[in-house]
Amino acid sequence: MRATFKPTPVFLAIMTALAVNAPAHADTTDSASVDTGSVSVIGEGQVRAANAVDRKEFQEQQPGKNPVMALERVPGVNVNTADPYGIYEYGTNIEMRGFNSSQIGVTVDGVPMSNNAAAGGNPASRFMDSENLESAKVSQGSGDLATPSYSALGGSIAYQTIDPRNKAGIQGEVSGGSFSSHREFLRLDTGKFADNTKAFISASRTDTEKWRAKGKNTRDHFATKIQKIFGENKIGLSYTYNKRRDHDYLDMSLADYEKYGRYYGLNTTWTGDPLQDQNNYTGWTNGRTDQLLSLQGDFKLTDRARLSLVPYYQREHGYGTYNPGHNPITGAVQLMYRESRYYTDRYGVTSKLTYDLGQHQLAAGVWLENYKYRNDRNWYTTIDQSVSGAPTHDVVQTDFNRRFVTKSATFYVQDTITMMNDRLKLDVGAKAIHVTRDYTNLLDGTNDRSATYSKSFLPQIGATYQLTANEQIFGNIAKNFSAPSTSVLTVGTYNPDLKPESSTNIDLGIRTKRETFDASLALYHVKYDNRILQIKDSTNRYLLNADIYSNVGSITSKGVELASNWHPVQQFNLYTSLTLNQSKFDQNYQASSTTVVQSGGKTVPDSPKAMLFADASYHVGPYFAGINGKYVGKRYSTVDNTESAPSYTVFGLRAGYKVKKFYGLKDFRVQVNVDNLFDKSYLASMYTGTTAGNPTYFTGTPRAVYLTIGGSL
Repeated sequence: MRATFKPTPVFLAIMTALAVNAPAHADTTDSASVDTGSVSVIGEGQVRAANAVDRKEFQEQQPGKNPVMALERVPGVNVNTADPYGIYEYGTNIEMRGFNSSQIGVTVDGVPMSNNAAAGGNPASRFMDSENLESAKVSQGSGDLATPSYSALGGSIAYQTIDPRNKAGIQGEVSGGSFSSHREFLRLDTGKFADNTKAFISASRTDTEKWRAKGKNTRDHFATKIQKIFGENKIGLSYTYNKRRDHDYLDMSLADYEKYGRYYGLNTTWTGDPLQDQNNYTGWTNGRTDQLLSLQGDFKLTDRARLSLVPYYQREHGYGTYNPGHNPITGAVQLMYRESRYYTDRYGVTSKLTYDLGQHQLAAGVWLENYKYRNDRNWYTTIDQSVSGAPTHDVVQTDFNRRFVTKSATFYVQDTITMMNDRLKLDVGAKAIHVTRDYTNLLDGTNDRSATYSKSFLPQIGATYQLTANEQIFGNIAKNFSAPSTSVLTVGTYNPDLKPESSTNIDLGIRTKRETFDASLALYHVKYDNRILQIKDSTNRYLLNADIYSNVGSITSKGVELASNWHPVQQFNLYTSLTLNQSKFDQNYQASSTTVVQSGGKTVPDSPKAMLFADASYHVGPYFAGINGKYVGKRYSTVDNTESAPSYTVFGLRAGYKVKKFYGLKDFRVQVNVDNLFDKSYLASMYTGTTAGNPTYFTGTPRAVYLTIGGSL
């Protein structure tokens, strides 16, 4: 029997402390600049817990990976995916301090990603290639006041892409590896022309077989940006096109995982039996096509005043299919074809005006957005159920046809005050949010509804104090707000008394920055109030044996986050991050007239109590290598904590060769990436449940190996 090492939180804390307190050793040799590999930048000067993943990390991860996967190194952040590229959106999840991806504010080049849902939303990965990314700035506790979101109860993530380069050039990259995957990337930069104007065009294609059962995931991506700089002003126009097609991965119960293992998946052989063929992979498909147009403007109005504007427009359409094994009208065993369709049109603008008064830096901003979304679902008969699930044109039933319009307005003001010879910085400000949601039932016109949610005063105050030339303390307290989702308007038992969710986030911490070592330690406390759940209650005055959304109490989260970066010599870098988190429900809640869910004092599902990440990299001459590992503690998958996913540890390896010039090519690179180095079988992302037997899981990807070759002209 093979022994399995399971590190405890105490062990993790000791190991990270050893890395943090490792003795500094300055390299006194006079050597040329050496690329020391990927590092996480610890948020110097920020009044809240903050980290950034820089360009090196995006370059050294497997090309084409969902950029959110690089954030697993940030303390407080847990990322899980169902496939090696993170293309399959239903199996990709990010959790931060007990909040899920729908409760985190996200922007790409200042454009808000207002809805992270795979169906009808705008996950950030659709709007960027990893090769075009400059950085990702993560605020774990609370985004700053300028974060454009009406649902960010937790932190924020701001992705920044690379501007067009000053010199003309062509960058190309090809990669391939496990699961018959291949990827191509090409970027053309014009360099400066026409009086400080420059532009780039890039395109990529990612194509990979599913690693369990049959099916494919593909992604076609196109991006372009043109930018003009005049004096101290800058304006840029960006356009992104993204087309994704995939076959579903099957999410499985814990019992199925324990019985069949990680390769359990959808059926791959056609039988002619509708009850069998409804689980054939050919019927489980998804597709999304997104287009995003934005304008980034930064203008100097006077010697003291600057204005930034980001107007944007997004259009999306998509589908999801399935072959149910029964007729929805007669109930007879019959293979059907069901298609859900999604249409999104949204436009808006963010703005920020700053005014420099010396000791005071004043800022004010407005975010306006109009978000239109339509969704329908039709059932069709099939042409010949004995050979395939291909549909006829005969609509048997329409489940729903609905339209949502969300209009939001956010305004904030802030004063940043510097005192004590710039050693003390104080941020004081507040935000106001107003959201209206309209629901129209296009199928029969019944139950059309509107709701308004607003909060006129959401204060935030934070400070940094420079203790020494190297050490800085910081603290921040912020009040946040989340408007209920559009789905609360669709149920027949609509609850007009539903309150918006809210949170109070407190950060306290210290940072140090030295010649060979920097680190950050943050303590946090989060109170999440008016939590909304979809429940049943046959005696509720709103309810007749149907779903209802209700406020069911609060959650308290508290914990410690530690990040450190040690580079005793130029060639070597060790980065570590440790998270110790406790997220618990404060109360039980009534699930029906006869059932009380025993949630009080229980751990929030999918929130591990301990996580540790470590990355060691070494560069010598043109050669580089790195190894990383992440430990994720046990995660409960039910509200009553009667079922859980075991802890796991996975490792990754990278190695390569890169030089500035190689037979006429510039920045030539050959790189190998190995994911899940020791082929660990584990449960990754999950759909949580109330009691044991309800949750389902996606299993983690097995060992995968990829080779990349790239360069530029």
